[in-house]
Amino acid sequence: MCLFYNAPSGHARTDPILSQTCASDHVHTFYGPQNFHPDTTYEDIRDTDPQYSTTPFIENQSLYWHPSIYKVDTAVSGTKTYTRISDLDSSPYYRWDNSVLPKTEAFPPGFRMIAYSNNNLFIECCDYVDEREQCTDSIGGMDFPTQSCDFVGIALAMPTCWNGNLGIDNDHISHMAYTDDGSVAGNCPSGYNRRLPEIQLFVRINNYQGGEYTLSDGSDVFHVDFMNGWQEGVLQKVIDECPIEGDESDGYNPPCECDFMLTKNENNVGAVCDSETKTFIIDEATDVVSNLPRGSCQGPEIISKSWDINPPWQCTTSVDDDEAEDDDNEDTCEDGSLRFKITKNDGKKIMRDCTWVSNKNTVNRCTFDGVSEACRATCGAC
Repeated sequence: MCLFYNAPSGHARTDPILSQTCASDHVHTFYGPQNFHPDTTYEDIRDTDPQYSTTPFIENQSLYWHPSIYKVDTAVSGTKTYTRISDLDSSPYYRWDNSVLPKTEAFPPGFRMIAYSNNNLFIECCDYVDEREQCTDSIGGMDFPTQSCDFVGIALAMPTCWNGNLGIDNDHISHMAYTDDGSVAGNCPSGYNRRLPEIQLFVRINNYQGGEYTLSDGSDVFHVDFMNGWQEGVLQKVIDECPIEGDESDGYNPPCECDFMLTKNENNVGAVCDSETKTFIIDEATDVVSNLPRGSCQGPEIISKSWDINPPWQCTTSVDDDEAEDDDNEDTCEDGSLRFKITKNDGKKIMRDCTWVSNKNTVNRCTFDGVSEACRATCGAC
């Protein structure tokens, strides 16, 4: 089952799993509810109104996050500037196999986990050529490509074998384990006699420029945090009733289309503006910095949470859907400023803008549905 998030919900040096009272060691990028204040509970994210979330489906208000990604520019003097990457989208892929034991269960209320890469991180650098992806890829550590490409994909699968602990009172890691062979349907190790869906978080860096990049913690180990925010009973119904097509070699087991059982979020938003994060969560710049903000419980103090369920944001970045129109270019020969969706051959939707169209393969890209209308000047459609 594929869940496509058009944009992050925000960026902050917080971690609602590891600390509810002080800053985390490094900056994180979040997807899902805009409730990423560290003092956040399962009930808080589950009950967040869809208009305060980047989730594509109302029934799933789970919160996913990973270390923020920075572009590093080094001046002649040796001074470094770190620019946080915000042109991101994400696809949590849910996988399970009901043909094996133990049977897959839905994540219970309050469940959370953290997974770290261990030479199992998938990275690809892809260009679109004739409506198809041409990619170079690798499996191993966090090694950012040095060449430019249309997007870089980073994917980490989280473990699926479970010992029954919610991940609250332990290290948030050891209550989960990978199967013996790493596959979804593999045997679970001793002590892990229950099975949860596998989540593979796939993060895309759009319009990847090449050069030097780094994670916000400066390491070569990627990690993903997950706080369950599913409405009770919904995910279990999907697991039990979604028809399985093909096998695990297809890459999607069950198929992406299991989301037909869910309600589309018609009001999802973009990322919280950094100014709001600084006013209501932690007064610290994370977008363009000379040094990466670091240090667990160091630096600015966390601002006490001033809301119960829905956050008080007045400023969010825009996320534009298929029906969005840019009024500014209707009567002039100009490219639109909004991002738009295109549909790939495999049916997946990806967010792009007119800069992407003009970068390369412009003639071909202008043939994609809706592109020439959005990028009138670039496509010569005036």
